[in-house]
Amino acid sequence: MSRPFPLISTTEPADVPALASSLIEFDRAVQALIAQDPDAYGRFSRAYVTAMFRACLLPPDPGAGTPRGRPDPEVAQALKQWIHAQLQLHPGEGDDHRLTAARRAAHGFWLQSMACPIDDDGQPRAARLLEGLLALTRPL
Repeated sequence: MSRPFPLISTTEPADVPALASSLIEFDRAVQALIAQDPDAYGRFSRAYVTAMFRACLLPPDPGAGTPRGRPDPEVAQALKQWIHAQLQLHPGEGDDHRLTAARRAAHGFWLQSMACPIDDDGQPRAARLLEGLLALTRPL
């Protein structure tokens, strides 16, 4: 999987076909993780957090297209719509504050990784953060 939604730009509008392709690729990664998870509680949130972290921890794509800055509003809107659709398929996850916190923290991790990609020194901290967020997706 590539870095999530790589068409992020502060100067150009999103390329709709590329955005759709990125979202489809991300969706496939999330759905594969859901299919492998035997625990129903928090399944979507766990998959979302894991897929987001895996994508963000990949080495940045070299070249001028490497995302930096803020997400394009179209990218943010597409992701929001996708998450809402997923929450309809996974009843209860949208109302659980622990699951919501884990998803939003993963989203923040994605935003932060655009401005400052995670280097080798940051990998252990990122792994600990992922572990903590995944703990939020497990029953108490």
